[in-house]
Amino acid sequence: MNDFLLLTPGPTTVPDRVLQKSSLPLIHHRTKDYQAILERVNANLQKVFLTRHPVMTFASSGTGAMEASITNCLSRGDLVLSFSAGKWGERYRDIARAFGLDVKSFEKPYGEAFSPEDVERALKANPKAKAALITLCETSTAVVHPVEKIARLTRDTETLLMVDAISGLMCDPLKMDEWGIDVVVCGSQKGLMLPPGLSFVALNEKAQGALPKADLPKYYFNFTETLKSQKKNDTPFTPAVNLVRGLDEALGMLLEEGVEKVWARHATIAQTVREAVRGLGLTIFSKAPSHALTAIALPKEIPSKEVIKVMRDTHRVIMADGQGELQGKIVRFAHMGASCTPESAKRGLTAFQDAMEKAGYRPALSR
Repeated sequence: MNDFLLLTPGPTTVPDRVLQKSSLPLIHHRTKDYQAILERVNANLQKVFLTRHPVMTFASSGTGAMEASITNCLSRGDLVLSFSAGKWGERYRDIARAFGLDVKSFEKPYGEAFSPEDVERALKANPKAKAALITLCETSTAVVHPVEKIARLTRDTETLLMVDAISGLMCDPLKMDEWGIDVVVCGSQKGLMLPPGLSFVALNEKAQGALPKADLPKYYFNFTETLKSQKKNDTPFTPAVNLVRGLDEALGMLLEEGVEKVWARHATIAQTVREAVRGLGLTIFSKAPSHALTAIALPKEIPSKEVIKVMRDTHRVIMADGQGELQGKIVRFAHMGASCTPESAKRGLTAFQDAMEKAGYRPALSR
């Protein structure tokens, strides 16, 4: 029996109900039985994304959806504004560069978030920009960006706002239609409580209008063909049948609880974790914390890998190290999806405190 507790920013714990549905005997995807599941999944994805627009599902990690959003909505030489403050914003930027787009990169120091004023200045200086790329939750730093206010700047323009919500969806609030976001991408293994392997892209009318003009190469990730098939509750290529069955169950669980209640649960657990961390005399790294995870800044004399090792080996609790320049400097304590419970937070905090003490940290001496 695997009794590890995953408090990493993906993959996260998968509920038993979802595992059971994912392990049912396989059915064929070109049948009415599967089409009925897909029809229900597509409708429930819209409820989770808070959109009346289509949400497409692909058999890939979230990075596949990021790439697909670039290749389907943009053309060679298009001017794209990238707003990055961590590894995942940088990935979106680098995908755009890989396809020969004219990318202007705006960057914040790790731990900081973009303000609407930052984005407004960039948009005014680059009125011909075809797209603006940003993350909702930047899991490398635990920052959440003010996407609602940023969307107000783009929704009445020709610039597409493309949001990487792979980690943030169902953890931090996101209202696609109400806010006026054009493209939202997501992955399965975080707030949606599934194993890795599915990605999602939602497009509003403005984004759909860009599809016929986009000339970047694509084949499998072809939105036009996918949307055409989706109208018939079908897919152009073989879907990940049993992951989709698990998705059907996970979406049902989220909607049973209610989207806003799920957000509130994440906010409550995030607050609990941060108050406990501050009570130990430690600092929260992010200046604009996401509800999905907490990045804990460690004293210079305590490398995060030692703390993470003790939690894993002694307590069977898995947290994540920092990435890039933050490696060895922070511990990323995720509280997202099915791992976002009072019991998981308590177990994680107990393991973290013990690991810090074993590493030589004394809270009373740090204050």
